[in-house]
Amino acid sequence: MAEVNRIWKCPSCGGELTWSPERQKLICPFCGSQYDIHEFEKQEQQVSQDLDQQQYEKGEEAAEYGYSGADSATDESAYDPADLRVYTCSSCGAQIVTDKTTAATNCAFCGNPVVLTEQLDTEFRPKWIIPFKINRQQMESIYWDYVNSRPFTPGLFRSKSQIEKIKSVYLPFWLYNMDMQGELAGRGERTMTTADAHFIYTTHQIYNIERAGTLTLARVPVDASSHSPDDAMDSIEPYDLNELVPFKAGYLSGFLAERYDQNETECYPRAARRANATMNTLLNQSIGAFANLQITGRNVGEIKRRQNTEDSQTQAVSGVRADYALLPVYLLFTKYNGQDYLFAVNGQTGKAVGDVPASSGKMAAFFLICFAILTAVFCLLGHLFF
Repeated sequence: MAEVNRIWKCPSCGGELTWSPERQKLICPFCGSQYDIHEFEKQEQQVSQDLDQQQYEKGEEAAEYGYSGADSATDESAYDPADLRVYTCSSCGAQIVTDKTTAATNCAFCGNPVVLTEQLDTEFRPKWIIPFKINRQQMESIYWDYVNSRPFTPGLFRSKSQIEKIKSVYLPFWLYNMDMQGELAGRGERTMTTADAHFIYTTHQIYNIERAGTLTLARVPVDASSHSPDDAMDSIEPYDLNELVPFKAGYLSGFLAERYDQNETECYPRAARRANATMNTLLNQSIGAFANLQITGRNVGEIKRRQNTEDSQTQAVSGVRADYALLPVYLLFTKYNGQDYLFAVNGQTGKAVGDVPASSGKMAAFFLICFAILTAVFCLLGHLFF
């Protein structure tokens, strides 16, 4: 069985270190020691060297050991056994079963945080990461505030066991750098009225409107996991991308993580749509106030970067420009009455988005109580006045 996981050890007591969102340090839960992640540069360099040279055994397919999709360590949904991998925990020796996109998890037996180096080989190694800043306690408070703001939420969503299912995950994102250009043509009207002692003057002017410009967009984020709903990931934005730091595997310790299963070319159409929408919004804002505004023409698109080819004097359009990053998210997937519901929290800012159902039983009880109260009030008024 392959031993392809890394655990960051406490220099003081040998305990397994985990990343602390509130302290922004690696901490030891046993002796309480705290360490700046840069203190483990040598370990990080060794991880990078092993990845570059691929000096590790590959995780073996779960199907060879009779595991099914229900055995996955990081997802409750069913996976084809061919998509699962089996690893050995380097701390207790237990088998870790996870899907082929998981890059970090916890051992189900000893609880130690595990970073799966095979999943972070040279192709899948991120360039950037935003470490978790919202801790578990803050996330739980956000969840309760969200649920309590919806009075008809079913009891399942208010249970302690439900909140324990919320997972802290680093999700893969592509950050696109795009140079945009846009043109807009239209027609608008303005009417101005003035008056003197004898007359009222009305001036009606018709304008031909033309706008054009260029825009540089840096790091347009698009999630690169087929497991996460795109609309939810868009809704928990924005991330403060100024807090991106170079990737170090130590940030993953104590958290789940996925590697991308959609490459930068596959995700590019979403980035292009977002960039086009931004360019269109800015063009529209530049017009100003006109009556009866009509847009007669619009042309928006990306300016393709060109590079000299090695074998000719001509220039060729370059490919997609995107950096690979991991961004922090808290996720809860729930199946209720045959429907899937999602609750997600931005692990950096705390912004939440959810899809929580209303209990028909609670709604019926509420309206019955209201009806009974109103009936009693009308009966009392009837006795008083008649």
